[in-house]
Amino acid sequence: MKKQFVFRAAWAAAGLILGALLTLGAGMLLLGGGGELRSALKYAEVLRVIRENYVGDADLDDVTDGAAAGAVAGLEDRWSYYMTAEEYEEYQDYSANRYQGIGVTITKDEETGGFTVISVNRDGPAQQAGIVAGDILLAVDGVSVTGSETEDLRALIQADYGKEALLTVLHENGETEDLSVSCREIYSTPVTFRMLGEDTGYIRIDNFREGAGADAIDAVEDLMEEGAAALIFDVRNDPGGQLTELVRILDYLLPEGDVFIRTDKAGHETVEVSDGSSVERPMAVIVNGDSYSAAEFFAAALREYGAAAVVGEPTTGKSRSQVTIRLSDGSAVHLSKYSYLTPQRNDLYEAGGLKPDVELALTEEERTSFDTGWLEPEDDPQIQAALDLLHA
Repeated sequence: MKKQFVFRAAWAAAGLILGALLTLGAGMLLLGGGGELRSALKYAEVLRVIRENYVGDADLDDVTDGAAAGAVAGLEDRWSYYMTAEEYEEYQDYSANRYQGIGVTITKDEETGGFTVISVNRDGPAQQAGIVAGDILLAVDGVSVTGSETEDLRALIQADYGKEALLTVLHENGETEDLSVSCREIYSTPVTFRMLGEDTGYIRIDNFREGAGADAIDAVEDLMEEGAAALIFDVRNDPGGQLTELVRILDYLLPEGDVFIRTDKAGHETVEVSDGSSVERPMAVIVNGDSYSAAEFFAAALREYGAAAVVGEPTTGKSRSQVTIRLSDGSAVHLSKYSYLTPQRNDLYEAGGLKPDVELALTEEERTSFDTGWLEPEDDPQIQAALDLLHA
């Protein structure tokens, strides 16, 4: 009964909105709001048609979310989209490289139906419990996950948020063990690094979201202290991220000059600049077709300054940056607000993406291994090509 009352009240409110819009219509048209008014009136009319004719139950919030999503989709801009309040909350964690979990990256295991652990976050709950890469997750709290989808496993683990989850794990030696693992908020570092041989530092940047700039700078400094005379940056499969993080690492690596130019709707330019200090090391950047936004811009900027060569596969080509605008009900619109150019004022979209200096594709088998984290540097032809280039 309560649900029916709330439902009727919502539709009554929709009727009041329609009446108010009609009352204010003439004045809004005089004030130049004709286009927005016509759109609002049309939406209110659709609501009335649904209320009076739809045979099923309709949730006004769901209908409104759908309309908002459709409005942004109507821009036909692949980089702009609408988020519900719940989706926006998740997006904020995503942007901060935070998530609720145990600190593992997994992939489906076809033989057992469980989930193979690809990597384990350093000092995360899973590592502290003794889980290692290669282990297979078979059950959570006694509930089998064999045959389940990744989302099902995530939901089971997150149901234990703030407490311990009992995971049944199959080790590579064939032994099965039950391990108690805490589920909590985890910061997932977007940067990993290592030495390749005695004199080359390798930095993998998974994204340019919160913390990436500082983490990348720390990685470079640690590697140079270890004796790195050359550096390889790997931004393959990197979807991009935040302008502040991109500019932070470019400012650190590059000498004085423009590093990022953006233009707003009115044509006003904003130029981000680097100071005089820079890193004096030969560099290479590895990219692929899934290096988007800040990732491909990062490679382009380093190349335009003569600081790095680019290896791999052509990128997509993106020349718009977005802002996320929170709405009054907690939902949000992620919207393209700026066009941007490289330091030499090149438009990556018009250029059809970034073309590598050394173009080399992975085989299908190599790409699968790379995507799942199993492709070692010595077996990765793109890393080897970057090493050859730096040591030629």
